[in-house]
Amino acid sequence: MHADIIIGFSKDITEAKNSIKNAIEEANNTIMVKGISNGQKKEAARVTKWEIKDKILKLSIESGTLVRATTAALRLNKHLTNILGKEFKIGSRELRAEIITFSIQRKYELDEGLKARITAIPNILDAEYQSDRINVTIDEMTEHDLKNNVPDRLISRVKDILAKAGTPAAIAEDVLIVKKGTSKQAKFNKDPVQLAIELGWVKEFPGRGQWIYTTPYTQLFEIIKGILIKEVAHNLAFQPFMLPKLIPLEVMKKMPGYLDDIPEGMYYCFPPPRDPNAFSDFKEKMKITKEISKETLKNALKDPEYVLAPAQCEAFWQFYGKETLSQDDFPFKLYDASGWTYRWEGGGVEGMVRMHEFQRIELTYLGTPTQIVETRESVLDRCILVADKLLDMEWRVNAALPFWARAGSAAIDIRKSENVPAYDLEVYLPYRGPRDKSEWLEIASCFIHKLKFVDSFSIREAKNRETWTGCTGLGLTRWIAAFLATHGFKPEEWPENIQKKFNKNYKLPTSLMWPQKR
Repeated sequence: MHADIIIGFSKDITEAKNSIKNAIEEANNTIMVKGISNGQKKEAARVTKWEIKDKILKLSIESGTLVRATTAALRLNKHLTNILGKEFKIGSRELRAEIITFSIQRKYELDEGLKARITAIPNILDAEYQSDRINVTIDEMTEHDLKNNVPDRLISRVKDILAKAGTPAAIAEDVLIVKKGTSKQAKFNKDPVQLAIELGWVKEFPGRGQWIYTTPYTQLFEIIKGILIKEVAHNLAFQPFMLPKLIPLEVMKKMPGYLDDIPEGMYYCFPPPRDPNAFSDFKEKMKITKEISKETLKNALKDPEYVLAPAQCEAFWQFYGKETLSQDDFPFKLYDASGWTYRWEGGGVEGMVRMHEFQRIELTYLGTPTQIVETRESVLDRCILVADKLLDMEWRVNAALPFWARAGSAAIDIRKSENVPAYDLEVYLPYRGPRDKSEWLEIASCFIHKLKFVDSFSIREAKNRETWTGCTGLGLTRWIAAFLATHGFKPEEWPENIQKKFNKNYKLPTSLMWPQKR
């Protein structure tokens, strides 16, 4: 990212030139590299050029992948204000970015329609394709815009548009690999969904992003689910719960980043009124026309009062909510694997890896900060063991910034685990192309929330000692998709421990038309 920054001061700063020079040099080696390890200095931000004109300081800031230039501008403004205020009684009066540019990796050129969609975004001036990258220019941003992460949201919006265009797109700075396994030879290189349909492992359902899963798929699902529960949940002493999946809006509003950030990503439930006569018109029309009158049905229903669980952990935090807990009893480690999770995926559905209805194992942990960090690390290690040793899949772990944590700095300090909001465990899918250029599949996200859910659900500790929470979602349907994309559909070619548990003597209820070869 590149940003041309303007800082306006309360009076002429020419006499402060040497102090400004020293402050910028200091900043380039301190606050501009905050959260960056020594081996990643090139990924930090740096002031490359500056000049003074009366009350105005003009700066050019270049940034790598870990500290964005806009974040660096805010840090530098505060740094200069402190120094010039003490030495010269000069204060900052204005901060703005005259222009910001960023680039996105993309193998495909922009057609006119796609470019028009990107430049139609407010504050986007231009988008040009050059040498496998799209260079995007953002118009002037005020200090208020920078503090409210408007540039970050513009980047996310451009990324969303590219994703919906149906071709691979990725912002290079979004992927921060912290560890990975060895490369493994691909045994299978087809999209598993097509073969699953042809073999009758799944059947399309009229609902968007839903499937009917038949006996062989369900067998494999139960085998891998059992392995994950045994090797991750039970091995680490997590205890089972069964949670509601119909979540009242009053509970959902306590979940940071959902109703206030992605309300479009949920299914809403409208309960019927208690008066059965409210449906009289609907029933009569149904009897006469044999058609569903959605407008009449809508008039009969009450206002929305619930959502179908989009996160699966909502009821866990409600369970603890407004309770007073004792640190002497910590940690509490619980899991739920009792049903479906529902999300209206904004980027659209994709085969068996991106669906509106899917199953997960949700592990939650509540305890002291040290306990939460240690638990998250243990969960991640056990997930890696299953993916690598038991399922023989090629994996990597990324440090990530989940949507509910993006209100802060875009930088992630990977030197300390407690400063990484999320670790994503991903698996390579051979059918998507070369491993260094294709999008990998996230199969587990391991989070530390710190105080976010403790505060929003009013969870208290008896002596007011600091209490953190965390959770890990194991996307079961994605684990199955990753396994099939890696090993294919012939059980004799699977890892031996899976072969032994899979019963090949099943009988599908076939018909003249199904399974249908394509």
